[in-house]
Amino acid sequence: MRFSRRLCVPSDPPDRRHPGYQERQAKLRFRDWRFRVRDILAALRAIADYTDGMTLDEFVADARTMDAVVRNLMTMGESIRWIPEPILDAHPNIPWRTLRGMRNVVVHEYFGVDPGILWETVRSDLPPLEADLEAVLAG
Repeated sequence: MRFSRRLCVPSDPPDRRHPGYQERQAKLRFRDWRFRVRDILAALRAIADYTDGMTLDEFVADARTMDAVVRNLMTMGESIRWIPEPILDAHPNIPWRTLRGMRNVVVHEYFGVDPGILWETVRSDLPPLEADLEAVLAG
């Protein structure tokens, strides 16, 4: 399959090609930070659902589940990017920067991610975050 050069290299800046592009981007950027925390909670819960009842061996053998977990970790890390610093600073018990860094690792080192470490993160590190994130929303 061949790809058109036009698909790979846009000739016009996005705001001229797509009317309203900049306005849509601004709305996304300034979406209330609480929605971002809810996105993180949804990703956490999805990971828990996907891996419920699995063993490490089953997890490693199931490429779809591993991909789904990685995608949700990416969602979590990307969502943190849009939460204002004062909110992050007000909740130091949540490892915001570690979660953001984890997103960078799974995106940039995808094939080098150790499934055992990923499993340990899913089973041990993520579950306690749910109550802390709910507290952020309540506060």
